Amino acid sequence: MSDNITMTAPSLSDFLARIGLPQAARDRVIAIDQKLADALASDDPDANGCADLVLEAADLIADLDPPGFDWKGWADDPGDDDGFDFDAIEWGEE
Repeated sequence: MSDNITMTAPSLSDFLARIGLPQAARDRVIAIDQKLADALASDDPDANGCADLVLEAADLIADLDPPGFDWKGWADDPGDDDGFDFDAIEWGEE
């Protein structure tokens, strides 16, 4: 038995390429990911700025709707406008 464990985690870039996101959109999503990581690591992250970045990244990916992507196992299909229920979210209190 070996003490060395080799794990290869897929990168964000690999995932975005696999679903067919164009290079320019892929680069922007990766930049957003880095900005979010930096903001969340700070002592006082800008919640509104982070939310804007998340929505921008989600919009870039949602516009793709990759034809070969298997949506089974997901709660809703991206084409289903009524599939996401904000009322079902358990919101925290400040």
